[in-house]
Amino acid sequence: METTCLTDSVNATIGSAVPSANTSAYLAIRTGRVNCAARFYPALYQLMLVRNGVEEKVDLGFSGSRLLERLVRNPGEVVTREELMSHAWSDRVVGQGSLNQQIYTLRQVLGDEKNREIIQTLPRRGYLLNPNYLVPEAVTAAPEQPASEPVNTALIVPTGLVARPAVYGANRFLPFALLGLLGLGWLSWFYQSHRPVELYNSELRMGNVSVFYRDANKERLQHLIHNTQTLTQRLSELAQQPTRLFLENRGDFYEMLCLSEGGHHHLMTFHSSQLGRIVDEQLRQCLR
Repeated sequence: METTCLTDSVNATIGSAVPSANTSAYLAIRTGRVNCAARFYPALYQLMLVRNGVEEKVDLGFSGSRLLERLVRNPGEVVTREELMSHAWSDRVVGQGSLNQQIYTLRQVLGDEKNREIIQTLPRRGYLLNPNYLVPEAVTAAPEQPASEPVNTALIVPTGLVARPAVYGANRFLPFALLGLLGLGWLSWFYQSHRPVELYNSELRMGNVSVFYRDANKERLQHLIHNTQTLTQRLSELAQQPTRLFLENRGDFYEMLCLSEGGHHHLMTFHSSQLGRIVDEQLRQCLR
């Protein structure tokens, strides 16, 4: 009897380990195989396939993960081939063959290589991800914790920033997830964690933009604020409506969530080496 989700032609690591809490944000996706579910971890560039209690970890690689991340960002909307190549291979020029191969690999991993119902091809237009295959995850509140001692550590930040050390429970981004309950849909799926973690916050207001920084380390938070100053300044100049930005450092990568007043949201993930190469059009897409 078949107990796993993958065929032998797809490389996978089978086991019971799950990603650590600080990288446990995932999207749940139905696959084309019976009783097989997938969890997509953008920060880890991985899919975790689960069937009959057996877990299979599939490493998508940077380009494959970026490709899937771009498709799930706007489920049901057509993404052009050019935009997908620019997003998944932002550091180099590739041909249509590379995109075709990555799309085929993703379909194979998701059990969609025959029916092509999950990742759909629109001739001469591009690709879209079928929203019917995204699985909403329930937002679970953190268990009540005993009152902790007040944190007495002051965080020195530039003038105009408000820093608030805080302890977050099972959902590091619970405020954002609660917004999802008010109509943001799958936004809350990205931010699920499984253990308490102490986070330091800073807030900066620039024109139409309110920027919220957070990190578990005070020194890294300072670096995050400093390294993204030019980026946030550009965003404030481009923003046409009130927008909230949530910035976090994940190793060598930055994650930026753009949340507009109208409830639209976009997630950008980019390597620290690409910080100075992000073009205005990419920022405008995030601000829409």
